[in-house]
Amino acid sequence: MSTEQGTVTRVTDDIAWVRTRRTSMCQGCKSQGVCSSLGGTENMEAEALNTAGAKPGDRVLLEIASGPLWKISFVFYIIPVIFLMAGVTAGLKFGKNLFSEPELFAFACGIAGFFIAYLVVRAIARVFEKNTDYVPKVIRII
Repeated sequence: MSTEQGTVTRVTDDIAWVRTRRTSMCQGCKSQGVCSSLGGTENMEAEALNTAGAKPGDRVLLEIASGPLWKISFVFYIIPVIFLMAGVTAGLKFGKNLFSEPELFAFACGIAGFFIAYLVVRAIARVFEKNTDYVPKVIRII
């Protein structure tokens, strides 16, 4: 489990918006898309499940499980590389018999593979968004 401290800026229903410092914990977080920088890249505001019942102004402890963090990192970093390499490999294999410049065909297939990976990652991200294991949680008021 990774933890971070922050200050609640607003609360809506069961969601708390928490201002914290951007750290390495942020790299694979599902909430990256809903975080916003505040006056630069050091401070940010993240959306988190308010399991502790925090109110605006409270100092809180955020938590995200390490297991989901590894899964997210794999999906966002490794899958695109795999699809890119598969596209280039397929382009080289099939391009050498069909085209006079198979490298150009391999390049185009690599780009196509990367685009397909983007679509796959977006679909997987939608599944992650529905699972609260991938969302930071306010676990305690400090």
